[in-house]
Amino acid sequence: MATVLIAGNVHLTYPNLPRQSQHTFLRLKAFPFGRYPLRNILPRSGDLAAWQPTFNSHQVIHCFNQIPLTRQPWLITFEQALPYDRESWLTPLLTQRLAADNCVKLIAISDYAKLKLVQALKNHRLQKKLLKKLDIVHPNFQIRADRAKRYRNGEPLNLIFVGNQFARKGGIVALRLAKKANELKLPIVVHIISKLSFDSPTDHLDPSNYQPDLELLNLPNVVFHQQIPNSKVLELLAESHFQLMATLHDTYGYSVIEGFSVGTPAITTNVCALPELIHPSDNGYLLYLELDESRQWKKWMHGSMRQTDEYWQVLDSTFNNLADQALVKLQEFFNHANSSLIYEQLSEGALTHMKALHDAEKANQWFDQLYIDIAQKKHL
Repeated sequence: MATVLIAGNVHLTYPNLPRQSQHTFLRLKAFPFGRYPLRNILPRSGDLAAWQPTFNSHQVIHCFNQIPLTRQPWLITFEQALPYDRESWLTPLLTQRLAADNCVKLIAISDYAKLKLVQALKNHRLQKKLLKKLDIVHPNFQIRADRAKRYRNGEPLNLIFVGNQFARKGGIVALRLAKKANELKLPIVVHIISKLSFDSPTDHLDPSNYQPDLELLNLPNVVFHQQIPNSKVLELLAESHFQLMATLHDTYGYSVIEGFSVGTPAITTNVCALPELIHPSDNGYLLYLELDESRQWKKWMHGSMRQTDEYWQVLDSTFNNLADQALVKLQEFFNHANSSLIYEQLSEGALTHMKALHDAEKANQWFDQLYIDIAQKKHL
């Protein structure tokens, strides 16, 4: 067995590590002061992995979104490009560290992450060397259902939205869809799980723009759960017919996979890694945004433009368009002569996709063998 030091982005570790490993994981506080990491002290150092010293020996270092300065063998899991901050003074050094012999593996969590890395390394002299180290390993979760769910024709359809960053994740779209469904007297109930944050990079900087939509939380076909424990989220995902995640930007979409784990198909946008998860009419439906060459939303505005009326008009029309697309998909579902069979196939498709790409047991075996090989220097 090996001792594996875990460093970097904590949020990224949970779905991208083996869940029942034979190895020991060593988690240290960030250097220098735990809650006050180096990036808070040294400008533009967020891509550098640094941890407090330890007397515990370890044979492997597994980093997440951050690159270490070390002579020990290490690997890195990432969700976009490496290094992420292309304007940092550390970027040339950290890129060179990726090419070092003791960096034995680059693990992209999606084809989208690989695409972003390839684009970041375009025309770079190290591109070929780095891509030889690259594997794609999707996040893994426990499979919680052993059979497809069922839907009876004509029964109310329960949709669930999960996301604290409310506008970016698609909460506004969910509320506007609920309003349209209520006006048309469609049997649709929308469940909202969120703390209603508006601090995402895609959000308009004037939160008052969202107030009319937030009043829709009082609609008779909306159930607002606020923030609840993850165990309760999983229960509601299992009880819902579809997860709705009309996101403007998401490097992955972990809640979609958690929904798949209980057999719940999803309705999502086509951004970033989501088309790798959702296959239309197989395990859900896609809503279409205009994308750039990086598979990101093309109309996303940045900096001071996020304060403008122009950007609010873009957001407003985009939310309406996505709500209309979702409504069409659901009306087609309701009007299908065999909605119950269609739904069972979608639920079965969600479980099949889960078993193929996200099975925690398969991930456990792959990572455990990799750690053994690295500790025994079979990859060096």
